[in-house]
Amino acid sequence: MAQYDGRQYRLRAGSPMPTSVKGRFVLHSFMASQQDSVIETCDAEILRSGDFRGQGGNFTSASYQRLPLTEERYSGKSTTNELYIEEKINFP
Repeated sequence: MAQYDGRQYRLRAGSPMPTSVKGRFVLHSFMASQQDSVIETCDAEILRSGDFRGQGGNFTSASYQRLPLTEERYSGKSTTNELYIEEKINFP
């Protein structure tokens, strides 16, 4: 079973605010959200309702597509709870 782990970042920001210069705006951001994602082939089972946030689990979303010409095999992507981090990230 192939599995790919990834990470998504999303900047959290308010509405653009106008400045004293006509046509210029400032975007105020406040932290960023980080979510871990897993893309895999599921042949044993998919996530159940109890695995999601609000039902006692840690997952926020999942989607599955049945693979063509196979029986009961799915390609799926699942995402865990958000972690709020500072916007500045130092990449090597």
